[in-house]
Amino acid sequence: MINPVLIINQLFEMQGKLKETGNAQTFERNFNRLYNLFEEDGYMIQDPTGEVYSETRTDYEASISGQIGSKLKITRTIKPIIYQQKDGALQLVQRAVVIAGNE
Repeated sequence: MINPVLIINQLFEMQGKLKETGNAQTFERNFNRLYNLFEEDGYMIQDPTGEVYSETRTDYEASISGQIGSKLKITRTIKPIIYQQKDGALQLVQRAVVIAGNE
């Protein structure tokens, strides 16, 4: 059986690499269609990049880069947050792995 979380992580990683090279726009429509297929199957995928870092959140694990201060922001997401709708409830399937740094 194929593990959808592994496929989502690979898609997310490929999209990130394309963004770094400046070629992501070319494939944006394709990535959106693939993510929509997973969403139709009950998965919710979130990229917390750009959000304010909070120690109290339980849906990501963070590495801190730079000086620890009150204004930390998520600067990079290595793995996205993945939830799955099952039996009418939303379950956390994967915690994100992020890097947080000073703004």
